[in-house]
Order: sequence, then structure tokens, then C-alpha cells
Amino acid sequence: MTRAASLTLLGTGDSKGVPRFWCGCAVCTEARATGANRRRRTASLLRVGAQTALLDAGPDTHGALAGLPGPLVPSMVLLSHAHNDHVLGLGDLLDYVQDAGGALPVYAPASVIPALRERFGYAFRLRSPVQVWPKEGVWLGGVQVRAFAVPHGANGQSHAFRLDGPGWAAAVMTDAIDVPQETAALWLSGLDLLVLGTSFADESAAPHASRSVYDVREALTLPWAHAARRVVLSHLSHGVDVRGAGELPPGWRYAGDGLSLPLP
Repeated sequence: MTRAASLTLLGTGDSKGVPRFWCGCAVCTEARATGANRRRRTASLLRVGAQTALLDAGPDTHGALAGLPGPLVPSMVLLSHAHNDHVLGLGDLLDYVQDAGGALPVYAPASVIPALRERFGYAFRLRSPVQVWPKEGVWLGGVQVRAFAVPHGANGQSHAFRLDGPGWAAAVMTDAIDVPQETAALWLSGLDLLVLGTSFADESAAPHASRSVYDVREALTLPWAHAARRVVLSHLSHGVDVRGAGELPPGWRYAGDGLSLPLP
């Protein structure tokens, strides 16, 4: 039996969110007023039938989950790397396990777990609440979810998610730049959906060595992105104004908090 699957983008902002609390630029001002550019930090919810997996858990995850209809506890949590904008919401999830006695499997690549232990030491006292991501990935219903390493530029290394369901494939890669051709050929081919991080519209004026995420200008030149059937640009900073960001190719769009994408 084929279960309906979808990916809901709970948080689509960069590491500082939009609006940045200290910023009075046009995009942050609009975000405070009408909200077209209001964006939480990174988290996505994969649904397969009645099961759910939380992909990353940024600092705004509690509000995003609490704002969904009815109580929802993810079936599992999958983490890509240990930067604050992807893991600080883990504290609320670990508190649920400790205080409410709930069971919540949490997976991360082996290289990420030491930083999580340092960040959330109290939760690691008796045993590790985070399991090493199996090489073959994890399964949610009939969907296989695997993690693969990608360059994070000046910020070192991150991981992206590859989702393979019955007759479809998707990838969520929010924090990457300069992805090698061999990585793209192995992990980013045959995609029905690509969620791609593009923090700014154009960062060409910045030294390339100082950058850590693609910009929109670069994304539009990537052959493997154009090969995907649908592309959603996410991880957006206040450098992207979705009200007038320019025309995208057919099948491309900008992300927004709460956007639900059917799979395939």
C-alpha cells in the first residue's frame, strides 16, 4: 500500500531568521509588518502516512510544532550538522523525552554527535539520546532517508538529506556550496523535488572563501538543480525579498514557512 507523503517547511530562514531583531532594512521591516518575508530558522517535517520525521530542529522548532493542528510528536528527528540554527530546538525535544517520558529516536552523522554532547551535556549523562545515523539510512514508512556529506564552505562540512520513496526521490540541502560533481551525480540526480539553500540573491561581491551557502545567482547556473522537476529555494536571509526577487525558471519557487510540498 502506497502511503501519501509530503514535506512541510516549518522554517525557511537563514541562521539569523527574518526579521533580524536588530535590523531595520526593507525586508526586515516588511517581515515585521505584513510578514511575506517572515522566516523561522531551519526545520522541515516529512510526513509518510501517519508517521513524521523532523529534519533539523532550529531554535524556532517549538513554536512551529506547537502551531500545528493538534499535538504532534515526530516519529524521529534527523540532524544534518551541529550549527545553532539547526539544532537548538533539540533542547525542547530532549526535555519532552526526559520530562514527559516520551520516546523519540534522534539520529545524526557520527561526526556531529560530539558537538551535540558538548551543547546538551545534561541530556547525555546516563546515555546518549542521539544515535549514529546508519550507513543505509533510516526508514519512515516506505521512504528511505539518507544523509550525505556536503561542503559548507567557510563553515566546514554539513550534510544533506536524500529521500527515496516508491517511484520518487527528493533532496533537502540547505547548507552547502561548491558541491563536487561526483557528489551531485550520486545524490542529486533523478530528483522530483530539490530544496536548496540560497541565503542571498547575489553574494558575488563577497570573497568566495568567506561564504558557506549558495546564492540565488549561483543556483540558477547549477545543471543538477535544473535537472530536478521542482526546485524550492530556502534558507533565505534578509538579502532575499520574495515580493520582488525576480523571475525564476518554470518549476522553481521561493520557500515560505508552512509551505507543504506533496511527494512526488
